[in-house]
Amino acid sequence: MKSTLTIFALLFSLASFSQVKRVTMSEHVKRTVIYPNPARSFVQLQFKQQIPAPALLVIYNFIGKKQLELVNPGNNVYLDLADFRRGLYIFQFKDKNGQIIDSGKFQVEK
Repeated sequence: MKSTLTIFALLFSLASFSQVKRVTMSEHVKRTVIYPNPARSFVQLQFKQQIPAPALLVIYNFIGKKQLELVNPGNNVYLDLADFRRGLYIFQFKDKNGQIIDSGKFQVEK
């Protein structure tokens, strides 16, 4: 009985490996350079993709509250962090249809 359970567990684990999604390297390429990170007084977000400039930049604090929204931010965004508290922030660049074209995070240290 014990060997049957062991074989079943082995087969189950092998079956779960076959369902792993294969990801190409292009899916992990970030389109945005963020510096400095962590930041104290400002952060620069540079969207470097060769597609049309993002239509929207949205920044959320770590609990999901919208901190900032910029319409047509362009490819190079300088953010003054005077109104940002210490913590982790998530950004999303969206296209004109509202689809996320890149996202990432940066940390504010004060």
